[in-house]
Amino acid sequence: MTILGHPQSWSCQWLPVLILLLGTGHEPGVEGVTHYKAGDPVILYVSKVGPYHNHQETYHYCQLPVCCHEKTCHKSLSLGKVPDGDRMAESLYEIRFRENVEKRILSHMQLSSAQVQQLRQAIEELYYFEFVVDDLPIRGFVGYTEESGFLPHSYKIGLWTHLDFHLEFHGDRIIFANVSVRDVKPHNLDGLQPDEFLRLTHTYSVRWSETSVARRSDRRRGDDGGFFPRTLEIHWLSIINSIVLVFSLVGFVAVILMRVLRNDLARYNLDEETTSGSSGDDFDQGDNGWKIIHTDVFRFPPYRGLLCAVLGVGAQFLAILLYALTCCISGYVSSHFYRQIGVWNIILTTSLFSVPFFLTWSVVNSVHWANGSTQALPATTILLLLTVWLLVGFPLTVIGGIFGKNNASSFDAPCRTKNIAREISSQPWYKSTFIHMTVGGFLPFSAISVELYYIFATVWGREQYTLYGILFFVFAILLSVGASISIALTYFQLSGQDHRWCVGSTGLFIFLYSVFYYARRSSMSGAVQTVEFFGYSLLTGYIFFLMLGTISFFP
Repeated sequence: MTILGHPQSWSCQWLPVLILLLGTGHEPGVEGVTHYKAGDPVILYVSKVGPYHNHQETYHYCQLPVCCHEKTCHKSLSLGKVPDGDRMAESLYEIRFRENVEKRILSHMQLSSAQVQQLRQAIEELYYFEFVVDDLPIRGFVGYTEESGFLPHSYKIGLWTHLDFHLEFHGDRIIFANVSVRDVKPHNLDGLQPDEFLRLTHTYSVRWSETSVARRSDRRRGDDGGFFPRTLEIHWLSIINSIVLVFSLVGFVAVILMRVLRNDLARYNLDEETTSGSSGDDFDQGDNGWKIIHTDVFRFPPYRGLLCAVLGVGAQFLAILLYALTCCISGYVSSHFYRQIGVWNIILTTSLFSVPFFLTWSVVNSVHWANGSTQALPATTILLLLTVWLLVGFPLTVIGGIFGKNNASSFDAPCRTKNIAREISSQPWYKSTFIHMTVGGFLPFSAISVELYYIFATVWGREQYTLYGILFFVFAILLSVGASISIALTYFQLSGQDHRWCVGSTGLFIFLYSVFYYARRSSMSGAVQTVEFFGYSLLTGYIFFLMLGTISFFP
């Protein structure tokens, strides 16, 4: 739900793949350390506000009716901070190094009923604020809600008008910063008439203390007061479920290749010996399962350019590295296959993901901008990102395509392909394309379904996933299951004398799970959160379609 007005200037948009695109991520509190002398001014910047349960929706702090300069003076930010929605502006707080302050008046304000209602809605949606002092983030809630009793029922909304800042220093450097309202009583926002004004006095205190910790990185995780939760547990249920599924599928594929296929070969060899002394009729006249279509299996697909582009982009995403710097992979793989089976396809390869991504981002960014969110990228940042893609991504795709074309040999199929394709006989319902797509998509999805919740809670919520080794292990399991089920389904498809086959529908199941997560597991609502969530979830499903489609092709 949007409750803030339009900003005075363009703001920023978080891009899910920006870190993959540029690798310019920034962790607050690691860089920007300043050395102070006693009494030196310490600038506190106000940054952003937003609903606690959706960190993708943020607004400038001064868009709320709070204490700010009449003329906002913004701090210049690096490209790594811009996509996170940061909008740092100098505040009215006067803080000096190692000088304590007790209940100093910040400002006197007079709010109209409309401004009070704006604050009430923000507090009801659990809006939090973020300040920054010496590159250290300080977070706290805008207000306070209390609901108690059934008969009679009471519901109170209060605004924090006093903030206690706690700062720790070591020598001439600030090591830690926090804000507290532990011993503060909130100002009641109830009972205001439509034509009344609310008078407020904002105050603050500053307390300095020395610490023996010499570096910020030496502080234990969780010393920030636990404002955002952290998930550190290993999800054994997900891992065990995935391992069992992998062994089952790998064993199933091994049975097919070592037993069923061996029996088929023995039977077909016997049939060949029997028919060799007969009238000499074409071997294809017999009922010989997958062997009867051996002259059609390696026939070029009708959309071979699209197939090669999918393989190239899928291989690029499988690299799990910086997106722009791995464009050469997609160009190489795509052109390598194209050189073997057909025409040049660099343009199709480079636009297969970038065009859907740009269209999705454009819609999401427009919704953010229309609602005054700081997640909307400014025009200068948009031009900079497009320049990076044009100067890095596209040229690397072309270079990779040139290498792939030059290093590729002509396509050499194990057997000759007939000029006229064999007519595919009608298949039973359990061998239909829909059933194969369902089975081929659901089994890989089931291997990651449990872990997928924690990934969504990290990306779209406040959980912090740190077990990246486990995450990589689950990803490897997903690829193994996808490859195994592809081999099994291809065998069944060919046994039914159907040479058309494909797998990649796991992306559809991931998108359907995102719908379930939004409806049953998240607290998101409103146009901004809904459009961004489903836009990027659809793009994520598309990425998995490309990756797993590539994995299903190579075995």
